[in-house]
Amino acid sequence: MQIIIALAILIITATVILYLINKRFEKKEFIILLVIILLSFITYIFYENKKENFFPNMFKEKYEKEKNVIVEGLKAELLNNKVVSSKDKFIYKFTYLIKKDNKEFLCTANEVEINRIQDNFVFKNFSDLKEECLEK
Repeated sequence: MQIIIALAILIITATVILYLINKRFEKKEFIILLVIILLSFITYIFYENKKENFFPNMFKEKYEKEKNVIVEGLKAELLNNKVVSSKDKFIYKFTYLIKKDNKEFLCTANEVEINRIQDNFVFKNFSDLKEECLEK
């Protein structure tokens, strides 16, 4: 968010300087300014959405690969980083729907820990995943 605010301030400053030099502000320049601000916001929203869904998608892929069960729906809640920000350790609570033996189950996996080692992300004790499943 800080990047967008800084970018918006920079664009507004450039616009004011342009206005002071030309002593006018044409409709064309105003439309260009609005398009640049709109594209900046859209890019930021897309980036944040992709960043927010990174770990849930990684969990879904790993779960399907390891357990040979298709995850039909997934909701993720970040448990740490609410108070203190960590860049190397993430703890999630995953709630998901799976279909197994023609039955649907609602499962919850609490405190799934994901550690960052350089550019790699590793699930801690994924094979011993503590999940609670209820038949739907």
